[in-house]
Amino acid sequence: MKVLIVGIIVLALAVAGVSTYLIQTFSGELNVEELQKEAQKPKIKVLIAARDIRPGETITPDALAWQAWVDESINKQFVVIENDEQAADRTEDFNGAVARYLISEGEPILAAKIFKREKSGYMAGLLKSGMRAVTFSVSPQSASGGFILPGDRIDVLLTHDKLRQVLKKRLGGKPAPPDEPPLLLSQTTETILRDILVLAVNTEVDVVEGNSVKTNAITLELTSKQAELMITARTMGKISMVLRSLERPDNESDKPSFTTDVQVSPFLSNLNAVLEELQMKRGMAGGKMEEKKEETGPVVMTPRPVAPKRVIKIYRGTEDPEEVEIKR
Repeated sequence: MKVLIVGIIVLALAVAGVSTYLIQTFSGELNVEELQKEAQKPKIKVLIAARDIRPGETITPDALAWQAWVDESINKQFVVIENDEQAADRTEDFNGAVARYLISEGEPILAAKIFKREKSGYMAGLLKSGMRAVTFSVSPQSASGGFILPGDRIDVLLTHDKLRQVLKKRLGGKPAPPDEPPLLLSQTTETILRDILVLAVNTEVDVVEGNSVKTNAITLELTSKQAELMITARTMGKISMVLRSLERPDNESDKPSFTTDVQVSPFLSNLNAVLEELQMKRGMAGGKMEEKKEETGPVVMTPRPVAPKRVIKIYRGTEDPEEVEIKR
């Protein structure tokens, strides 16, 4: 028993000696100073969302929190404090602000994502600098079945019959000549705007529950020129809005695109081709017939005029008279 106790004491002394040696070896004056400086550094805290803040929601102090942050990763757009005494005043600066976009729990609060309500209404505050909000009446059929939600991006298409009207004007209101095949171009659909941000659906700027809404109106964020274009377009024909993928392909072209009814319908497309082929065949057949007529047709000779005969009659008794031709 005494041997065991002595062994434990010896082991404890050995551990203490080794620890003292290591501390003295690796914790010199320089290392101690670095540790002291690290302890004296101010603790940077960043203002973050304590919970999800939805677009259009008025921010209250309970929706905000301060979180310690690594100094090396501080972004200049973050809201920071260096001591706890500053927390209350800085939090009050954001009390009553309105969120422009979704701010997820734990996400730093950025000035670009909020605005003060006293400066403007919500929609005006939601718009980027120089942009316009334009609202259009739509139906589920013309707006992707109600799956277009605020924050999505869309393409805008216009369907119209202006081409048909132009063709009529060029013909002066007269029907096309019978020897010309019909153009069969009546309806045209073209993409007039691409990658447009949806600000609101009906009066909702954010959809919390569900993946679709009953759509009556959609508000888009447009430039001044795009707003003019869209307002003019809705007087020309039917406007449709097509939901875009969240990922834009690298090879997507921005060139104007359109589709006519002839391209859509194989029947109309083939009908034009058939009519053109028939007209070509008729023309070829007509040319051969004329050529054959010229080569193999009968030759008609004009007869020379014949002089009338000069005849005299000679009577002998009761016999029938004898006719004698007088020659020159």
